[in-house]
Amino acid sequence: MSGRATPRRHLAFLAVVAANCYPLAGVLFFEWDLATVLVLYWLEMGVAAAWGVPKALLSVPRDEALSGYRLPMRGLREKRGGWSVGDHTLYVHNVPTALLQLAMLGLVWLGIGGYFGYVLGLWGARVAPLTVGVGALGMVVAHGVSFARDYVGEREYERVSARMAVAHTGQQTLVVLLLAVPVGASETVRTGGLAVVVGVVAAKLATETYAHWVADGPGDGVLAALLGTRDTTVAAPAVPVPDGDPDAVRTPDARAVRVECALAGLAALATRPGLLCALLAAFLIAFVDPLLGLAPVAILLVGCCFGAAGRYLRRGPMSFRRYGDTLVGYDRLLDEPQWRAPLEACEGSIPRRLVDRYAGTALVELDWSAPADSPWPDSGYDPERTRATAGPFSAFSSAVVALDLPVAPSARPEPNRTVTYAAGGLAAVFAALPLLVWRATHLGNAIIVAVLLLTVVGPLAVVALYYL
Repeated sequence: MSGRATPRRHLAFLAVVAANCYPLAGVLFFEWDLATVLVLYWLEMGVAAAWGVPKALLSVPRDEALSGYRLPMRGLREKRGGWSVGDHTLYVHNVPTALLQLAMLGLVWLGIGGYFGYVLGLWGARVAPLTVGVGALGMVVAHGVSFARDYVGEREYERVSARMAVAHTGQQTLVVLLLAVPVGASETVRTGGLAVVVGVVAAKLATETYAHWVADGPGDGVLAALLGTRDTTVAAPAVPVPDGDPDAVRTPDARAVRVECALAGLAALATRPGLLCALLAAFLIAFVDPLLGLAPVAILLVGCCFGAAGRYLRRGPMSFRRYGDTLVGYDRLLDEPQWRAPLEACEGSIPRRLVDRYAGTALVELDWSAPADSPWPDSGYDPERTRATAGPFSAFSSAVVALDLPVAPSARPEPNRTVTYAAGGLAAVFAALPLLVWRATHLGNAIIVAVLLLTVVGPLAVVALYYL
């Protein structure tokens, strides 16, 4: 650790102690009770989560620990480049982490607030709104000053990955949950006096102090595993582009991209969260209140929009440029090369896709060997291979020749009408069941049956169209 970093670390530790002593001062001098302290901790968690979003977006390095996570719009983690804001850049590969942070803020934070409000009855208690408001405002200002002075001013974002930038939010959530469990489980704790409140404040201070001191390493033991932050930051790889002008340039077909984006948005309905939201919406509309059903419907619409936007950012702005025997995938919107493939080492294939059947286009999947010291992007499939896609192209034969793609234009998959007719017939049979239920009972149960059968009819319809 450098000489400058040591006093900065000590100052940061003093700031942690001072922030956690504020509730203690409230207990001793302003007669705060347990409800007030927990509300302040809940607000602190929300403030830290909100400031974590711009921190995540500004982060330059990547994080290898996120490769197996099911993040929202996780396909964007492969993207390079971003949008400039002043002298800084908001990187596209951090968007999934920022969305996860927003989801935490909107679901976990509000969920804990609801737990406090309805299970513990804290919102009905006397929570000293003036002093709590002053504390919350102070936290907003303190986090803002730290963000502007340290994270941006000292350019910490050049050394910290997006996961590391938001790790403190997860630690605070865990601490608040650990404090809330005994409060919710024991009437004695909820009605405890000064000793209980001071004990809660001391426990929070102890966990924050320990988390601060193990922040730069994994540490040992259970506490280090829970409160420490394992640094898995890796440098963001760069893709060099050959010198000179490209020999050929092709862009994806705009209509095929639009259709693919629409299908990607609808595909969000076929995910597990999408099906749960659809079932919840159907139940609320049929048996509770149609207005309440608008909430899960709104979540479904947001998911569809994210799915469509994510697919467009991956496909729409791309251009494919050949420099001799090298093919470069270039993002025109971000003005950044995304991948580089050696054509002499590539294997190509033409997948069967619904979009291509509709739009008369074709897409080429490229697969090539990449040595450990290769400048080409890392693969999410096999460490010895690298994969990319080129297209979809409308003038497919011309694109294959111009870009020297390792496929034959005549190698497009042929339709299989037998499978289409069989899957379509089964889909029609299952789709008729809700009508029969409604005709027999005239009850809202038909809506639930219809939503459930979407899990069967939907895949069958996709199979029928896939082989058409």
